[in-house]
Amino acid sequence: MQILLILAVLAISGYRWAIYTLLALYATLLLPPKPVLWGAFCRSPVFRTWRQYFSFSYVFDEVLDSKKHYIFAEFPHGVFPMGPLLGATECQRMFPGFDIYGLAANVVFAVPFWRHFIAWLGSVPATSSHFKKVLSKGSVAVIVGGIAEMYLQCTKKEQVVLKDRKGFVRVAVEQGCDGGILPVYHFGNSSVLSFGPQSLQGLSRSLRAALGMLYGRWYLPVPRRREIYMCVGKPIPVTRVPKDDPKFEAAVEEVHAKVVQGLAELYERHKEEYGETRPLVIN
Repeated sequence: MQILLILAVLAISGYRWAIYTLLALYATLLLPPKPVLWGAFCRSPVFRTWRQYFSFSYVFDEVLDSKKHYIFAEFPHGVFPMGPLLGATECQRMFPGFDIYGLAANVVFAVPFWRHFIAWLGSVPATSSHFKKVLSKGSVAVIVGGIAEMYLQCTKKEQVVLKDRKGFVRVAVEQGCDGGILPVYHFGNSSVLSFGPQSLQGLSRSLRAALGMLYGRWYLPVPRRREIYMCVGKPIPVTRVPKDDPKFEAAVEEVHAKVVQGLAELYERHKEEYGETRPLVIN
């Protein structure tokens, strides 16, 4: 968004190259962003350089079954979900034989070029209908906290939003998810960038779009070089219960409570490996 804003200012100032660049970018809105799980795109030198920059690594608490469908509940979103993005580019190597789709905020699909960028990684708008559709085809990655976590940076603790986020659990219980829900934590992701001012948090949540400025190295929108360590926890079983079943809500509450517990245990189990000393607070 900041790049588009800069281009807009330059275009208004009369720079023709900026005008042509903006026209080319907005022309991409005419092309439908279909999730394609483009392997060659993920293996490109650009993403390999990104993974090296952040010393991206990962670990699994349990071997996964490629014949089953899983929901990857990823944390934290941070100012920018760099960890989940890097994980998406490595999916085909980390999870051979899996089709893993992603959910992204609806507003992202209104941003020129970026909408296709994330679609090439297999992402679809984060609506219930899209979620159910891709879950029937394969596994799905969900960044549960979303933009609410952009304002939760703290030097004394790690913070995520989960306690009131049950939509992904409802879909899992209603549709069935034979592999279960996997809590995933990306150590280091919350310190890659900073964001503010905090006063815009309420308005941002109302508009479902992040308002503010992000910055990293030299107070520029350049990510800090932090090691990102992706930890995938043990599957939390999900039993399918029809939505009209009187036991549906109880089933959702039970699974959600286990996800909260599973995430907390995952964090404690791996934080020393990363060198993290701060506690995790689940809001």
